[in-house]
Amino acid sequence: MKPWYWLWIGISITTATAADQFQISFFQDAEKLFWEQLYPNGGWTLYCGDRFEKPQNVVIEDIYAKEWAMQYLQCESIEQCRAEQAKFSRIESDLHNMYPALENVAKARADFPYGPIAGEFRDFFECNFEYDARDHVAEPRSVAQGNIARAILYMHVEYGLPVDKPLLARVLEWNRDDPPSKDEIRRNDIIEKLQGTRNPFIDNPAQAETLIARHKSAPLKSVDVF
Repeated sequence: MKPWYWLWIGISITTATAADQFQISFFQDAEKLFWEQLYPNGGWTLYCGDRFEKPQNVVIEDIYAKEWAMQYLQCESIEQCRAEQAKFSRIESDLHNMYPALENVAKARADFPYGPIAGEFRDFFECNFEYDARDHVAEPRSVAQGNIARAILYMHVEYGLPVDKPLLARVLEWNRDDPPSKDEIRRNDIIEKLQGTRNPFIDNPAQAETLIARHKSAPLKSVDVF
């Protein structure tokens, strides 16, 4: 196991979206909604931008990795988390954290945090996605970075999930540099209808800077990543 240092930043938000989603309680239900309601006619994969019509060789990718949430909730297995932590069920069923990805690319990303990788070594042909299995880091294409940033910020605020200092600084930068696209805004609208919550950072990306700046950092807490 590799040591990981998490930063706990307690953030409160005054909008109506600042409560856990309670409409989807099980991942199986979220999975069904994801394919049948959110992507009924297919779409484009997040990391590679490949068009798909059916979920063949395409899987659901959790931006804020389930392993990170399991570690924070101190579960030894996903089965334990599902059985003992109602909050975990809501976390893993939240559609705002889910994006379609090619199966082999999602497998390569694993639960690695996002960050820069020197050079341009592409293992997936034209797909601009890189990963470093030794340093446990994944670098997505630039047009996906804003989506990723706002998903992580949402999970951080919505569920109080920790984000370490380097990753927090990175996603704030990505949020600034890659604003929401029309497709991301449309996705936010559909998810609101399906689970009753919006991602406020899609509605107002500048809100991220204001909310983070308002709160002081607590001491770092060291945990081990699976």
